[in-house]
Amino acid sequence: MNSEQAKKLSLPDLLAKLGHSPVRETKGGYELWYRSPFRKEAEPSFHTSFIGGKWIWNDFGDKGGTVIDFVMRQQNLTSIKDALSFLDDMFQPGLFSNQAPRPQTRPELFSFQQQAHREAVENFLEDRQLEFIDAQPIRRSLILSYLADERHIPASLAQRYLQEVRYRNLATGKEYFAFGMENQAGGFEIRVASSKYNFKSALKARDITIIPGNAAERSTAHVFEGMTDFLSYLVLTGADHLPDDAIIMHSLSSFHRAVGHIRSQNYQTVKTYLDNDKAGQQGTERFKAEFGAILLPQGEAFAPHHDLNDLLRARRSQQKPSSNFRI
Repeated sequence: MNSEQAKKLSLPDLLAKLGHSPVRETKGGYELWYRSPFRKEAEPSFHTSFIGGKWIWNDFGDKGGTVIDFVMRQQNLTSIKDALSFLDDMFQPGLFSNQAPRPQTRPELFSFQQQAHREAVENFLEDRQLEFIDAQPIRRSLILSYLADERHIPASLAQRYLQEVRYRNLATGKEYFAFGMENQAGGFEIRVASSKYNFKSALKARDITIIPGNAAERSTAHVFEGMTDFLSYLVLTGADHLPDDAIIMHSLSSFHRAVGHIRSQNYQTVKTYLDNDKAGQQGTERFKAEFGAILLPQGEAFAPHHDLNDLLRARRSQQKPSSNFRI
């Protein structure tokens, strides 16, 4: 993707992928207003407009610009090349596919002339129209029993690293609860305590979570795809805290944020524990391209299982001890 192609991408589509929904729309859907993606606010000050065949944005508390400018600001990137790489990842059908993204030449996302398309997008956005209510220590037995019985994560670890999060679906007005982990932006990555409904999302803001190690000198970064992977690793190794830093991505789309943090810390070794599937393998290759010889992929240590939690559950079902797991 080049810069001109990127500037023609739909900014509302990108905002939806990042978990942001418009508060109101004006000018027949050609102008959409949001609560700012850059900070916490009650009233929307961020808006995007479709002008001259392109989406542009303005923020009363910040600045404005094109889709590229937005990505550089929102992802804290310093080069256009990194912004284009991020957009490639977000808009291609496969996370790291080589297929070129399809630019938007009109605001299809909220075009009344494309009703079928709009309904499909609204179904996609329904679960993302969520409002954070509060977070507190986990007290609900339903959450603790799900984590212990279904995920084999003990209450002591769950209550140390997770919180009970209440949120509201703005489309229905109903309140729900989930377990979640706070991220670096002050938002929460949440997951419903249910083996039947595999729903997960983000509230307030999306970001990675960094859990500092307790060693005086921390030379290794452990990169996990999700919060249950991190907690499963603790159970498998018989630890309640890592000596080195842990980075929980929560989503492979947080690749650039994880890379930025790793670069800023000058780690000597980077260990990745991404899923043993195509997306995870491609993500591992991207980390290899960034960090070369210091990157040590750990997927083979829990193969043929899909992820660390699958390995943990398999061991518990076979009544094998967990704490002899070593990497």
